[in-house]
Formats: sequence, structure tokens, C-alpha cells
Amino acid sequence: MIPDLQRVLEAGYLAGLAESATDDLRRMRSECTDLENGVSYVRRLAQGRLDVIVAETKRRTEGGGGDLADLVARLPELLSDGVRAPGSGRVDQELDPPEAVVDPLTAVLDDVVGPSIMTEVADLGDDELSAAVIALRDFEERLSTSRRSLHDTIDSLNDELARRIAGGEASTSPS
Repeated sequence: MIPDLQRVLEAGYLAGLAESATDDLRRMRSECTDLENGVSYVRRLAQGRLDVIVAETKRRTEGGGGDLADLVARLPELLSDGVRAPGSGRVDQELDPPEAVVDPLTAVLDDVVGPSIMTEVADLGDDELSAAVIALRDFEERLSTSRRSLHDTIDSLNDELARRIAGGEASTSPS
């Protein structure tokens, strides 16, 4: 993955929370929130690629497939399938994920299954499609695991900030 993501997911990242300055906690929370936002964005990109490849695989098993024009025409349906309704249970973050997170994670995604494979999906062999599905599922699972860990880290930071605010040790607004 990327160094900043690896660093905040290490066990020692949250060490000494109770002794950390409130401004440092807020900075850490902001950093984790940016990372989560970027990870979520690239995870959805991976899911979109996976949706297209799985659809092509399914079409082939049903006797179709190999028609790029038809696949392109179905993209809106394929990419909107499985999108959840509003209300993830978490506070929504900004819609523009940070490039410093998205760009390196997208480069990793492109190494897994890049745009060239996506433009040739109708012409790929069955084994190539199967390998792409496996690679994308593995990548998406790694991002999902990182995302869940980021949620846990953000929750820990929020808990410590809430404890300080409730105890009068910190204000509700950043200094």
C-alpha cells in the first residue's frame, strides 16, 4: 500500500493517546479521515472494475460476451448495481478525496488490473478474466481491511477527544 497508510495502521500509531496534545489528536484524526476517504474512493474504483469483469464472465457463461459495444452500453447499470442507499452510518466526508492518497493507491490498482485490461475486457481469454477477478477481489479485500482499521483508529481518536471535551480538558472547536 502507501507509506502513510501503513504508518497509521501500525499498532504504535495510537500509543500514548491520553498523553498526546489535543491538537495532535485532531491532526491525527484529520490524517486518518483523509486516508479513509481516499481508500474508500479507490476501493469503489476497484469494485467498478470488478463489476465489469464479472459481468463479462457471466455473459460468457450464458452464451454471450465478447461484444465491447454492448458491455459499454451496460456500464451505467453495471456500475450502479450494488451501490448502497445514502446513510452509511458514518459521518460523510468530503466528496473530493485527497490526491496524495488516491494517486498512489490508484497506481497500485492499475498494477493489479489496469485500464488497458479494462478496455480489452471483451477480447480477453477466460483465464485472463478469471485471473483479473481474483486479483481485484484480493485488492478490494485488502482495501476493505485497511478501511475497517482506519474506522477503528478514527473511533479511538474520537473517543479520546470526546472524553477530553466531556471532562472540560478541550473545547469543541479546534484551537
